[in-house]
Amino acid sequence: MSSVHEIAVSGFGEGTNELYDRARPSYPPEALTKIHSIISESRKSSDSDSSVSVKWKIIEPGSGTGIFSRLLMQPPTPSYPTFPLDSLIGVEPSSGMRKAWTNGLEKLSLSAEYKEGKKLVAVQGGFDDFTNVQQHGIDKYNKNTKKGGADAVIIAQAWHWCPDHEKALEEIASYLPPSSPLILIWNLESQSTQWQKSVRENYQQHDLGSPQYYKGWWREMFNTKAYKDLFEEKVEWSTEWGRGITEDGLIDNLFSKSYLTPAHLSGDKRQKLDSDLRNIIREADHEWINKDKGIFVFKYSTDIVVLRRKA
Repeated sequence: MSSVHEIAVSGFGEGTNELYDRARPSYPPEALTKIHSIISESRKSSDSDSSVSVKWKIIEPGSGTGIFSRLLMQPPTPSYPTFPLDSLIGVEPSSGMRKAWTNGLEKLSLSAEYKEGKKLVAVQGGFDDFTNVQQHGIDKYNKNTKKGGADAVIIAQAWHWCPDHEKALEEIASYLPPSSPLILIWNLESQSTQWQKSVRENYQQHDLGSPQYYKGWWREMFNTKAYKDLFEEKVEWSTEWGRGITEDGLIDNLFSKSYLTPAHLSGDKRQKLDSDLRNIIREADHEWINKDKGIFVFKYSTDIVVLRRKA
């Protein structure tokens, strides 16, 4: 299995997972609807002799605490699509994250009828090692028999941590039938207002040179032989949205970032950043949802990148 970036290991270590799961944003219904349509399209175009079932088998590397996973299992509102799951297998190197994933699943209170026959689990692994998903009924795709494989591999808020794009893309492609997608999705704090731009400028200076999504280093994947040989040309999509949040909620969100957890930012530096961020938030011209309760709109962009497996 590939090594995990040291900032991710220490920043998302023991004791950080609960805050991460509570403070991080979910994903907007437009993004889930887009992903649903991407998978549906590949199912319609798949070979009629393929063994991939009508219900979907999805592998989710970097599944973390399950923030994205839970949207696939249980739409939070009618504006979200329903995913016809057969299997959802998270692949996550952190034992703490896997435990939080399982705890989150239990909190959904899914009915016994819904769970019957479904495989919903997070296993140990990495971007270039899906070995443990095979224990739960998803094998590599066999192009000769046209059997096996997953309907999609989805990576939410994690691909920027991938240390070896070549190896990871080879592993991912081995589980995808022709036209089935690798879907990458990220949330990113918007810079559409000056105060949100100032927030990002203040915290990003502490990122310790780590491979954050906004830096775009992950785009080196498109220079690899694996991408050129195994995948069709990427398609990118984006949507803007906002969520209601309080000052304390936003501070918790920002300090759940790997490089801002106490393992990497503590003492006077941590207190100063907290103070600076709160001053920016308090002086901002907010779009209020409930001013009495201190709830304002915080804006995001959600970006999706789709790579379909070549035939």
